[in-house]
Amino acid sequence: MQAFRYRTPQIVIHWLVAALTIFLVATGTFILAEMPNTAEKIMNLRIHLIVGALTALLVVVRIILRKRMPAPPTEKLVMLGHMALNLVLLLMAMSGMVLALQSDLFAALFAGAALPEDFEVFTPRQIHGLGASLVMVLVAIHVAAALYHQLIVKDGLMARMGLGGK
Repeated sequence: MQAFRYRTPQIVIHWLVAALTIFLVATGTFILAEMPNTAEKIMNLRIHLIVGALTALLVVVRIILRKRMPAPPTEKLVMLGHMALNLVLLLMAMSGMVLALQSDLFAALFAGAALPEDFEVFTPRQIHGLGASLVMVLVAIHVAAALYHQLIVKDGLMARMGLGGK
């Protein structure tokens, strides 16, 4: 395999999106979903909303960089996996934004209004929850494939996304 290395901006954005995605899925699934819709939840939702918007922006930048910077030859299945992960992350952001609009969440987060009694009654919340499950599956597949290449195939694939080095 020829040595290919992504450029530093691509690598930094990859790892930022990875860390932010893990944070969002973990806090959304295990903290926010379990909290009652009271005033104590507002700061957590505000953080979730801001970090989610930042993650979506970084995914868009990552897609643009992928089109403008060199990329290694990629098998169709690998390309589809990356596209699926990017699309589901953007779907999560869109469903979160639509949920915020439909539930008047911005008034609760930034103007002192009460939270809705139950977010589950809003269709975008259902999409958001499904998206979170899909993200978990796609990330698990992504990590398993990277580990397979690193530990079984031993083709140095993970060096493409490593921080530091040339």
